[in-house]
Amino acid sequence: MKVMALINKSAGAAARKGDIAKAVRDGFAERGVETDVRLVDGREVEELARRFVAENRSRSGHGLTLVVGGGDGTLGSAASALAGTDVVLGVLPLGTLNHFAKDLGVPLDLKAAIDTIATGKPVAVDVAEVNGRVFLNNSSIGIYPFFVAKRSAEQRRRGFSKLAAIGPAIMRTLRFASWQAVHVAAQGTRERLLTPCVFVGNNFYDIAELGHRRSLSSKELCVYVVKRQSWFGLALLPFKIAFGMIDSTRDIEIYRAGSLQITSHRHAMLVSLDGEAVSMDMPLNFQIRPAALQVLAPVKMTRAAGRS
Repeated sequence: MKVMALINKSAGAAARKGDIAKAVRDGFAERGVETDVRLVDGREVEELARRFVAENRSRSGHGLTLVVGGGDGTLGSAASALAGTDVVLGVLPLGTLNHFAKDLGVPLDLKAAIDTIATGKPVAVDVAEVNGRVFLNNSSIGIYPFFVAKRSAEQRRRGFSKLAAIGPAIMRTLRFASWQAVHVAAQGTRERLLTPCVFVGNNFYDIAELGHRRSLSSKELCVYVVKRQSWFGLALLPFKIAFGMIDSTRDIEIYRAGSLQITSHRHAMLVSLDGEAVSMDMPLNFQIRPAALQVLAPVKMTRAAGRS
């Protein structure tokens, strides 16, 4: 067995592990798997993954695997290329938060994650997209992408890690962020809303469990619209989420749908995709793509998926 591994050399855990390429190569070799390990820039991952799919098109349907190491943004880039194909994604969680790996049940320890790839089974999971851009976890407009952009700016300007940049980014966000006047069309209805944030999740996010998803294959988008409130109330929102004190009638409005559209008077808007901020032309068209991505998961997770 031979696989290719694309490792984002700038991912948090990858940068801290010394010779990450050797660690990955040796880890697979111990399990009898020959691996072509390539250290790449995060922005190269999607194009390299597309090239991998194109070059191996004749082998589709034969359990072809592409291993990708990095954070949620890196995995989302790879998923953009692999969704809708027969190529199976192997996940090495080398980012800071690793939300997708956690929800999939992939261990965060490198050797244990390699074990999952070597012994796991493919499971079909949903992906979501906005204006053709795929995301694995969530996308949002408003205060959160503004925060993401400020966090990235602090990382570049001061050389901070992602975690260290959170504090200064929050201060700048609360100081400069503004309310968004948007129309949200979903489930056959259309509402005009003034909100600091619209959050769109790929499958249902349980706020009571700090954003954990029990399923990655429920074939629906989960939409949270933060209701208008004071900036003090907005600053309290993360703490209310952490302690399970969210009031669904006062704090948020929830939609669950297969697709939705967000419109605004603006021509473009800053949008977050799996923790990366990008500018997108309006309107924003979101949709779920059921079972579009094959990914290697621990055997216990594939059994659970089979029962769902």
